[in-house]
Amino acid sequence: MADNSLNQAIETLLTELGGGKTEPSAYETAWVARLIPRYPQFSDSLDWLRQNQHDDGTWGAKHHFFHDRFISTLAAVVALRELGNGYRDERRIKRGVAALWHLIGHLHSDANDTVGFPLLALSLSEEAENMGLHVPRPPLRHRDSYYRKMTMLLKNPDRNWRGTTLTFSLEGMRSAFKDGDDLFEANGSISISPAATAAYLMAHHHEGGLRYLETLRQAGRGGGIPALAPIDVFEIVWSLNHLRLAGAITPDHPVVQQILAYLWGRWSPERGICLATHFPVPDVDDTAAAYTLLRWGSYSPTAGAFAFFEVGDHFVTFHGETDPSLSANARLLATLLESDDPEIDHRWVEKLTKFLREQDVTGSFWWDKWHASPYYVSGFSLPALSGFDDNLARSRLNWMLNTQRDDGGWGYLGSSTPEETAYCLEALLFWRERVELIDIAQIDEAAGYLYDHLYDLEHPALWINKGLYTPTYPVKAAVLSALFAYERHKS
Repeated sequence: MADNSLNQAIETLLTELGGGKTEPSAYETAWVARLIPRYPQFSDSLDWLRQNQHDDGTWGAKHHFFHDRFISTLAAVVALRELGNGYRDERRIKRGVAALWHLIGHLHSDANDTVGFPLLALSLSEEAENMGLHVPRPPLRHRDSYYRKMTMLLKNPDRNWRGTTLTFSLEGMRSAFKDGDDLFEANGSISISPAATAAYLMAHHHEGGLRYLETLRQAGRGGGIPALAPIDVFEIVWSLNHLRLAGAITPDHPVVQQILAYLWGRWSPERGICLATHFPVPDVDDTAAAYTLLRWGSYSPTAGAFAFFEVGDHFVTFHGETDPSLSANARLLATLLESDDPEIDHRWVEKLTKFLREQDVTGSFWWDKWHASPYYVSGFSLPALSGFDDNLARSRLNWMLNTQRDDGGWGYLGSSTPEETAYCLEALLFWRERVELIDIAQIDEAAGYLYDHLYDLEHPALWINKGLYTPTYPVKAAVLSALFAYERHKS
């Protein structure tokens, strides 16, 4: 692709940002399908489930992440048992249940659970058993932490449903909420979760919630429902940061200016920013990424917002989370090292560095609870660590250099993907330009792989939600940014 074509693709991408698009999820689709008895317009969601069972009997993402396959399959067989008919659906259910028994022994292979797994897997397993399905009970990490959070929330007479991330997994607490509880956002969703919104509508009518799900169904393909939507802020900050680091955009670009103004309107000096306009709980990951963008765009966010997330030996992504995120802490470290803000507490840099070193259990890469691939956090961390902690930086670099696949790409879950390859190519180009030479053949092969897959209509789901999902435009931005940086490097 010529430079002009890359530039045009980037211009088109900029105009598409802000819709918060994600690809269909089997887990969410199964919950929405269960609305058919009350709202028959969702019948195509059941058809989507029928058409998207894998050959091994499971549902879920293309790549095997066992928690994703387990929870997606469990949700699908419950929906089919409740609403299916005929011997074909019965066969789908039997194959799904058999697959669950095979999956149960592999859950320990995943470094992290999917979001809400202890709560959602247990509630769905109990529901399946009550329907007469003989399903396994999964081992539950962090179960005690989840139930402490639930108990604190439910014992409070003034339940602040919209102030906790538990509400995002409300479908696992269907007996706990009542008609009239303050659950809904202005767009009709419950915490931008189709499954949580559908669970409420199974028992109570809510016109806004119904419109929200109908809008998602109409925007999707064949009844598939997205994992979480709309994630407008996340989509913007992740996409623009890729393009910014590649030098593909400038802050005076008219569309970029409009987008930055949109972000600034959602910034809180005390709490930072949330991943979406209609998600009410702020997080440090989006806050760090938005902070960098806003300062680049000549706005004046201050680092005081980060203090809201500081606890113990690290920074939380969300308050009340059961385990810390490596990527969120690494991103915050990168943000602090890049900034000249006088409000930055330099203890934070020491704390974050110590935390990342202590979590380096492999000596080569980190896993993270928001992404199924270690290439994600290793890729964006490399530039920040270079010249600051060379031992960590070089160990990530060596791992990348030694795990490139024969097709020129990178992929942790069995085969190369454009997304993971983009992260590695961005990191290697930085290293070659700023630190020391890397064999150009490896970089050329990576770019060749990306060009071969530039027009792929779908990308494998690697981001961790209740199941795996793909945030469409951040992945596209990563690929375009990596190729833009590559073409700039060649010239």
